[in-house]
Amino acid sequence: MDELKGVKICFIADDGFEDTELMYPLLRLKYECGADVTIAGVNKGETIKGKMGLVVNTDMTFKELKPEKFDALVIPGGQSPDHIRIYPELIKFVQNFDKTGKPVASICHGIQVLITAKVLEGRKATGWKSLVVDIENAGAKYVDKALVMDGQYIFSRQPSDLGYFCDAIISSLVKAPKRETEKRKIAIKR
Repeated sequence: MDELKGVKICFIADDGFEDTELMYPLLRLKYECGADVTIAGVNKGETIKGKMGLVVNTDMTFKELKPEKFDALVIPGGQSPDHIRIYPELIKFVQNFDKTGKPVASICHGIQVLITAKVLEGRKATGWKSLVVDIENAGAKYVDKALVMDGQYIFSRQPSDLGYFCDAIISSLVKAPKRETEKRKIAIKR
């Protein structure tokens, strides 16, 4: 129940997010697994509204984001990714987060943020079917599967893939501390 206690996860969103793609991972990661979830948006303390009317409040601004403060990044789809990818401070954060090797999870249109950040070159990826050409133009190989994992990246296509998507995020974070411990042991032996 608390397998992610102490794990800090950042969601990035704005108005027009796909309700289920933000709310289902939020419920699983925060309430089922005990993770500390932060929702970042354009403005702090703002109420943002999903396509179907669900609302959440933002905890911090894109300008406040620092990769070292989070263990994972989640990018829900909907119209939100297209709205937020115009913010240079967000794109810089995503590029810097990419360099950490920590999990980055994107579903549906969330991949638009990663396309703008230019972090897909040479990867296998998936996203909403209308974005196939955009994904390939960004240098990734499009794979039409419910779940595609490539290194630190976790991708899913659409709301019906959410079970696979969330399971993969949880699994990658449960395993992450063990990998860090093993790396430290190896470094100490050398």
